[in-house]
Amino acid sequence: MHDLRDFIRQAEAIVERHKLGETGRYTRWLTQNAKGDRDLGATPYGCANAVNILYTIGALPADLTQRQAFAEALQAFQDPDSGLFVSPGSYETHTTAFVSGALVLLGAKPLYPAEGFRQYESPEALAALMESIDWCGAPWLGSHVGAGIYASMLLTGTAADDWEDAYFAWLDANADPETGLWRTGMLEGAPLFHYLASTFHYTFNYEHARRALPYPEALLDTCIRAYRDGACIDFAKEVGWADIDFAYLLARVQRRAGTRFSETQQILREIADGLIGQLLRMDPDTSETLNDLNTLFAIVCALAVLQDALPGYIRTSRPLKLVLDVRPFL
Repeated sequence: MHDLRDFIRQAEAIVERHKLGETGRYTRWLTQNAKGDRDLGATPYGCANAVNILYTIGALPADLTQRQAFAEALQAFQDPDSGLFVSPGSYETHTTAFVSGALVLLGAKPLYPAEGFRQYESPEALAALMESIDWCGAPWLGSHVGAGIYASMLLTGTAADDWEDAYFAWLDANADPETGLWRTGMLEGAPLFHYLASTFHYTFNYEHARRALPYPEALLDTCIRAYRDGACIDFAKEVGWADIDFAYLLARVQRRAGTRFSETQQILREIADGLIGQLLRMDPDTSETLNDLNTLFAIVCALAVLQDALPGYIRTSRPLKLVLDVRPFL
């Protein structure tokens, strides 16, 4: 068993160091990079990641006044005209979904519907948006649009039931029967792991909506084969979003498929061993990895998935809570 009680206390302290005075206002980074292009002020991702991390480790304040302050800090980033949340360098679908998701954890919601996304309300317009994604060359990045539009429309109260039906109908029709990946006929041009990470984003939308995955057995086989064939990162040497993407995909798809349980458990234990071994060697005061709240959130998300999938294998004082069990999108 891995005892992560000290690490979780350190994670909480890291979030506290990123606080910018007022409740709910956080910077993503503490230090400037060589390019000098980091915004060290309060940003949508700094504030949202603080909420996400504190929720995951069970450290969100219980005081309702404080929670309201957290929510108001996030709501202030929403443009009242478009209803979108915007951050330089990120898709509007990603930022809107990400910040809206953090508000859900506080029992709050965006102040306005996503008027800027009403252009995708018809099934035809939605299909055109999904078709516009570079499924061959950049499926992972494209999933920030393809999965983000779902969470953005849903969490801002912009989408109706028939829109959601059209969204999943498009995904169902475009899943690949042989691999379970998205998108069929367009699975060449990028590394295999990019298609896996892309598929992770669509899978958590299916999980949130309690919809049936089109080809869970094929997708599970693809995940295991990719891991065994070396198509994944080395989980003992690299840390980041790939950990949560693959661990969640493997664990949840195995539940859907209902097969290869022992093999999946062994892989998840190996991922946990590799990830935790790295974390325990990092200095929480100086590590650039841990002191980027975006990466720290990815790490605690992965730990939450692994703790749930491997009962008794990861010890924390309070059970970690996966945000994807409450809302779609990472």
